[in-house]
Amino acid sequence: MASAHPLNCAMHCTDLQYAKVSALGTRLVNGLYVNTTLFTAPPIPLGTTTTGFLGALTKLNSLIASAKGNSNNTGLRDTQSELVHGMIEQLIAYANPICNHILANITLSGFDSSNVPQPTSKPLAPIIKKISEDKQEAGYYKATLAKPKTGGGPLTAKVAALNQKGTRWSVKSSTVATGPFNILLQDVASTKIVFTGLTVGVKNYIIIYGTNTKGKGPDSKPYPFTPQIP
Repeated sequence: MASAHPLNCAMHCTDLQYAKVSALGTRLVNGLYVNTTLFTAPPIPLGTTTTGFLGALTKLNSLIASAKGNSNNTGLRDTQSELVHGMIEQLIAYANPICNHILANITLSGFDSSNVPQPTSKPLAPIIKKISEDKQEAGYYKATLAKPKTGGGPLTAKVAALNQKGTRWSVKSSTVATGPFNILLQDVASTKIVFTGLTVGVKNYIIIYGTNTKGKGPDSKPYPFTPQIP
């Protein structure tokens, strides 16, 4: 009997599990970026040891090595791990439709496979807790979504919707609160969302929304944010 929950690409690591992020990134370099007949146009170029995905991964590996016995570099290592993790989230959103629940394709990509339960409803509007730039690469910003609180009781419908594992988040922005809005990032699974595309010194209104197999959920409230670091 076929599983009720089809196979999907999966990441079995958080953004701060830097060793696991590094190992998965290496598998993607030797998988997704090598099997170009199947994966023809990854959203992040492979690049070189100083650019693109390979450059970000190379920097992470260097910081992992330099952080051993040097507490001054642990913060830089963790920030780089978050950045690479965010890139991998974009790659997983790209790879999943191509792999089409086929284990052989998932294996070729370099991702892990997992049976992900299907959601029961569309995501509700997320709440943007904060947007920060001080610990990111120049020109990158991290949006953190508020975590739903249960109060120790049973999950409410709202909490259940926000906790659905199949939800992927997209980011859009405008210099006017009422829009029109431009898409900056699409379909990442982490609630710590790293994106780029803003101009320093310009006030932007950031909106985030979730999508799952049931469809697109409503937008968050516009979050005002003005980048300061050139």
